[in-house]
Amino acid sequence: MQISEPAEYVILGLLNTQPMHGYEMFQLIESGTLGQIIHLEMSQMYAFLKKLERLNYIEAKIEPQGTRPPRKIFQLTPQGHDIFLQWAVEPVEKPRDIRILFLIKLYFVQRLQPAKMGPLLEQQITACMQFLQHLKSKQQIPILHSADAQFFDNIVLSSRIHQTQALLEWLHELQLEVKGTPSN
Repeated sequence: MQISEPAEYVILGLLNTQPMHGYEMFQLIESGTLGQIIHLEMSQMYAFLKKLERLNYIEAKIEPQGTRPPRKIFQLTPQGHDIFLQWAVEPVEKPRDIRILFLIKLYFVQRLQPAKMGPLLEQQITACMQFLQHLKSKQQIPILHSADAQFFDNIVLSSRIHQTQALLEWLHELQLEVKGTPSN
């Protein structure tokens, strides 16, 4: 068992700032920028917290609340802290992961390790350029399908190339913004 959902990294990132209870984290996600990146139901939140506890990435302390039922306050373990920080500064492999995973990484790197924003962007640009080269190399390989299938294969490949090129353009603009140079 390992981390498999973007929301699990969001939980680790939030706990990297301070210990919190589940509902507090849920509210931060729902009312802020993170809620624009991921969708999370309350029931999922508690399932993810249990999973992260089983993985020993977080631990809980019970906090009494007077006459109300006690609540669990979660905090990162050293292992959870290390796993999160390692994950946050690595580029994503596929351009499709930029929309969610990479944006989560940027969100937390900007807040927790701002000096690593530039290197993360540089690595992500490199990863996207390599992926683009991989896609372009497929354009030159003759496809041994029927004419209709080959036509559609070319449409899909062309779409992926254009999407990756657009992501690269956006990443370059973001890189200029991070360096303090206004983008065009």
